[in-house]
Amino acid sequence: MQLFVLRHGQAEGYATSDSARNLTERGRSDTIQIITFQKDALAGVNCIYASPYNRAQQTAVIAAEILGLPVQTCDVITPEHSVRNLLGFLEGLPLDPDLFSTTQVPLLVSHQPLVGSFVDWFCGFERGGNVMGTSALAAIQYDVLAGACGDLISLTQP
Repeated sequence: MQLFVLRHGQAEGYATSDSARNLTERGRSDTIQIITFQKDALAGVNCIYASPYNRAQQTAVIAAEILGLPVQTCDVITPEHSVRNLLGFLEGLPLDPDLFSTTQVPLLVSHQPLVGSFVDWFCGFERGGNVMGTSALAAIQYDVLAGACGDLISLTQP
């Protein structure tokens, strides 16, 4: 099974709240570049889940337009949530009854520190081992949703 983790694009420094921060032009262009560059690798993605924060929603919309998919908002992939919350969400994705595996290949659009912590935990890296800059895209292959059970196939940075 596969999943993809995308950190939101570069966002403006200030807004009325952290959740209200919007993408900058660089954030938009970096996201377009990454998604376009990895479009073949992302061909199997069939659902996009995004944090409700503006910058993540805007990043997800860019990916959705390029990949031709809708965006679903997921409240447990905001910066303050934990790897455990994210794992619980992933465990709740629909299963294929014949294969007992998820029928979804998700693209998760989220934030630091959650994305970096999740990739490190899931792929068995030392904490802080993978820096996920803005618009960074991680591709992970796995058989079991558990710590150190994922294989980081690629980590693409702008």
